[in-house]
Amino acid sequence: MKKLLICIGLALTLSACGSDHIIRFNFNPQQSEDAKPDYEGRSHFFFWGMWQKTDYNMTNVCYPRGVKAIEAHWTFYDSFMGSMTMGIYAPESYSIYCN
Repeated sequence: MKKLLICIGLALTLSACGSDHIIRFNFNPQQSEDAKPDYEGRSHFFFWGMWQKTDYNMTNVCYPRGVKAIEAHWTFYDSFMGSMTMGIYAPESYSIYCN
């Protein structure tokens, strides 16, 4: 029974994925699946992200067009690294879409 619970817990931990989507203007979330992002990157968080934040410099990325949307998401790599280090190192990927 103990081995079964450990296996179920491990499977649930490794299957964790998620995303945040910030919509601006008349951006359709369906477009983000079809459109290629103008910039992609990864933020690095330590100790479960406590007392940390990420500032994105939009001046260099979308000047002068402006920002259409920003998506923050956790890929398999991000979830795997976060679970293997138990949150001590927790990366997060993001995509920036310009007008």
